[in-house]
Amino acid sequence: MTVTEAVHRAVPVFAAHPTADVYTIRAELIRAGIAVEMAADIVEFLPIAVARAVLAGMGIRFADEYVRLSDQGRVIGRRKLADEPVYRAGLEVAGELSGMGDEMFLALVRRSQEYQAVSKALNEGADPAGLNYTEPVMIANADDRRSFGEPPARRAKSWWQFWK
Repeated sequence: MTVTEAVHRAVPVFAAHPTADVYTIRAELIRAGIAVEMAADIVEFLPIAVARAVLAGMGIRFADEYVRLSDQGRVIGRRKLADEPVYRAGLEVAGELSGMGDEMFLALVRRSQEYQAVSKALNEGADPAGLNYTEPVMIANADDRRSFGEPPARRAKSWWQFWK
């Protein structure tokens, strides 16, 4: 399955579970036949891409990179969003996705933290040209730590294992 095919397959999943958490969405994407790694990328990058496509042309400035944090909140890496295949595919097909209907499209776009922040700012009377957003932040899982060069997390000792 190509990235674009996976993106198209993902939109109805987001629409069917508009209030579900990311873990439920990811599980449903996998159940829909999307590979585990691709499902994780779709949950993270597709809402950002589609929301940015919707907001394009308003003068809002968004960061070109995203930040990956460890479980403990330490920055372990930065990458360009444009280097992420799901992000690129989301930007490319955003117009097509909007044709799937408002309910489906908005269920996806509203998952973007940037979209939520922009909506709030505009509702409060902000000028879109004055909005400037920093990098989206992603929390790493074990595979992300390896890809960013951080060694795998060591298992913490239990409080009673003082001799180890």
